[in-house]
Amino acid sequence: MSGIFLTGVSKRFGDVVAVDALDLSLRGGESLVVLGPSGSGKSTLLRIIAGLETPDAGEIRIGGVLQNGLPPHRRDVAIVFQHFALYPHLSALDNITLGLRHGLRLGRQEAARRAAEVAERLAITELLHRLPRQMSGGQRQRVALARALARQAGVVLLDEPLSGLDAQLRLTLRAEIAGVLRGTGATTVHVTHDQNDAMAMADRIAVIREGRLEQLGSPDDLYRQPDSLFVAGFIGSPPMNRLTLTAVDGVHPTPFGPRRAGEHADLVLGVRPEQLKIGGGDVDGDAGEATGDSGLWRASARVTLVEHEGPSTILHLDVDGHALRARTHPDLRVSAGERIVVTADPAHMHVFDLASGRTLGRAADLLIPVAHSERAARRSR
Repeated sequence: MSGIFLTGVSKRFGDVVAVDALDLSLRGGESLVVLGPSGSGKSTLLRIIAGLETPDAGEIRIGGVLQNGLPPHRRDVAIVFQHFALYPHLSALDNITLGLRHGLRLGRQEAARRAAEVAERLAITELLHRLPRQMSGGQRQRVALARALARQAGVVLLDEPLSGLDAQLRLTLRAEIAGVLRGTGATTVHVTHDQNDAMAMADRIAVIREGRLEQLGSPDDLYRQPDSLFVAGFIGSPPMNRLTLTAVDGVHPTPFGPRRAGEHADLVLGVRPEQLKIGGGDVDGDAGEATGDSGLWRASARVTLVEHEGPSTILHLDVDGHALRARTHPDLRVSAGERIVVTADPAHMHVFDLASGRTLGRAADLLIPVAHSERAARRSR
């Protein structure tokens, strides 16, 4: 198993910084997904690892061996491209074995043996003698993956291999590719802009933005403990609700009642749609804590739109002028224009600094109800 170690890797294209002094390490056999929007530098990073781009600074090591200066064919790397890159006049078998015979200098018999082995693993044995034009998109992508796996490289790089496929095929191939790659024991780097692919296929996710590492962690870590507003908005579907709060005389007016946050002035309160619960009683007067359950916050909301998604329903809400979304059970029956009660647990709500975009902690620890803070002040006097 080949670990990958990037130290201070940078790459510029004119005035554009594609990768900016990036440090990243992968354990041997690990599956890392590099996630980011278009233009974030993720594909450039993949090409640097493959040897298709030369970094302006930094080191790349694979299995402890310095890769700087090594051409692509001398690196222990295989790559699966977004657009298959199959030779249209060659059969699937010849597409798979061409690089083995002319790149790795394997004999025809050994190359065919490897092709047959990986074709069986990917359930494409019956396709080996077909031309690419005789295959569906999913079949062509399986052949492209087989070509990469037949190299038996220690590192497999995937450049958005699912982005050109329809939704149903994407789900099928996502599971197949993840299972096959884990079976090989190869170290995998997969770049994508699709957070659903990332969450489903990764051991860890590296979120990058403008060439910099924004956060690195397991899918669960990024979902439950986002380090920044950017990550909070990029992970999750629908993304996290974010409410900008500006203090007036030290008090932050929130849809869930006034709160104090010490010295913090401009904040963003974040709560995921699935953490908003519908019902739980009435709101008496101003929004605030639930009667008889001081650990929860509640607010009155007006339903503006209902989206039915089958296994769940997305409610678009107007909560004291703030637009929020709540993911609810499909059996909940509400209509646009109806008023409902929204309940939230502040232990599952996030607070971010508006200026830096970085996380400050949980709302339960940082946003104190005004009544509580005033009572504490009186006791201290």
